[in-house]
Amino acid sequence: MTGAVLPLLVAFIVAAVTAGLVRRAGILDHPNARSNHAAPTPRGGGLGIVTGFLAALWLIPIAAPSEGAALAGVAICTVLAAALGFLDDLFTLGERLKFLVLTLISLALAGMAGPVTELGIALPWMIGWLGSALFVFTLANAVNFMDGSDGLMAAALIPAALALAWLAPGSIGLGALALALALAGFSIWNAPLLSARGTLFSGDAGSLGAAVIFAGLALAWASTAPSGSVWLVPLLVLPLLGDVLLTMAARVRAGRSPFVAHRAHSYQLLIAMGHSHRRVALIWGGMSLGCGALALLAPALPPVAWPLSFGVAVIAFSLLHRRWRRQARSRGLDVYQ
Repeated sequence: MTGAVLPLLVAFIVAAVTAGLVRRAGILDHPNARSNHAAPTPRGGGLGIVTGFLAALWLIPIAAPSEGAALAGVAICTVLAAALGFLDDLFTLGERLKFLVLTLISLALAGMAGPVTELGIALPWMIGWLGSALFVFTLANAVNFMDGSDGLMAAALIPAALALAWLAPGSIGLGALALALALAGFSIWNAPLLSARGTLFSGDAGSLGAAVIFAGLALAWASTAPSGSVWLVPLLVLPLLGDVLLTMAARVRAGRSPFVAHRAHSYQLLIAMGHSHRRVALIWGGMSLGCGALALLAPALPPVAWPLSFGVAVIAFSLLHRRWRRQARSRGLDVYQ
């Protein structure tokens, strides 16, 4: 019990302290046309998530060499992703450079923590590797895009990490718990708990770092779990992936570029319609809890039902997404802005 509790305490405390120190460092996020804040706000606090997780990782007992190798891969790629994000927070790197580096990180993580070669049917190793890397790359960008409302990233990822911890045995599960506690430590400063707004932003360092941690742990579990378990991985992060992918699809249908910065995500439209950051975070947290509960129920069903569970959740989220966009359009908002 002590071997499990100590890493979790360390994850929470290190994350909270590091984020607090970054808050005092004066790295500011200045408002722009796409911002949801009106005054310069400290950013880079997501470094607390990364340092909290890595500190806990040193204390997690490793049950098997394969788990140790996977966690080492997660740690290496997390440091690289967080460094990329932090440099972008400081200097605003070019899009092509970020695309290239994140692609290489995704390929590396897919090989070290995965790859997943079972979708209910066996896949060639190369296909599994490329597919696993695509998942890492997509999730990293999705979390980065969705990290624009106070508390939303943590509200969505904490339930996902807790569900993954329940599903994954051994040190991978403990790693997922450590991620959840590190996110909670950061949330002391970021979540709109005692006031209407948080006082510290994650920055790209935190969004990319947290996404890579979750993706790596999920791949490490899914690559050794029963065949078909991989369908539960995107289910856990559907509220993040779904908003990004459906919004991009809507922009493409409207003849807009999916790669141009915009304010058309559902959470942004909800805020524009007058919803508070706290309420938006609670909405995404509730959806994440629902997806996590569905993922935990799925193993009690026949394996053929696992992709069906994911499909049902996709349909439900798609209907919500469409409803929010219709509401925004009815109020005169540009839903493709």
